[in-house]
Amino acid sequence: MPKLESLSDEELLLLVSNNQDGAFHMLYERYKAALLIYAIKRVGEDVGEDLVQDVFIRTWNNRYTIDYQNDFKAYLFTALRRRIIDYFAKETNVQGYLEDLKSYANEFAFEEADASIRTQSFSDSIFAVLHRYGPQYQAILKLRLQGYSNPEIAALLGLSEKTVRNQYSATLKIIRSNFSSFLLFLFF
Repeated sequence: MPKLESLSDEELLLLVSNNQDGAFHMLYERYKAALLIYAIKRVGEDVGEDLVQDVFIRTWNNRYTIDYQNDFKAYLFTALRRRIIDYFAKETNVQGYLEDLKSYANEFAFEEADASIRTQSFSDSIFAVLHRYGPQYQAILKLRLQGYSNPEIAALLGLSEKTVRNQYSATLKIIRSNFSSFLLFLFF
């Protein structure tokens, strides 16, 4: 049997289709340098080497089904060009994804989320204390926090404006007496 170096691509491919990995290694050595030069010019050394390796791995894995159409060199360069295009498409998608992720992270920063959790926790604590004084105190405070004025709250709850004012004042005293040190701890 002649040496593998002296065989044509077609003869080596015939051996490859019969699981002759030595023939495949010969094709690899024959075209590796040219493919690397082509890839490195387009995507850089590290990525280029990976893409060339990927082309050869795929070629070996699909050795029974690939139609080389009598031009193995053209097949390899076409496969490499497609891998480079896929790489750029993937990089574009990854960069878009990373930008979206950064935007999302900036929109919902940890400090804002932390402040929101602390505010909700504090609000829950206040309403738990007010629960001991009756639902009317809670209702008045909720409506005030929603921006309603004393006359509007009075109309909504069917109370006099003076009652709303007095109960709101009492609510503020309850909050101050129960949460003065807690406020300092929670928000500073």
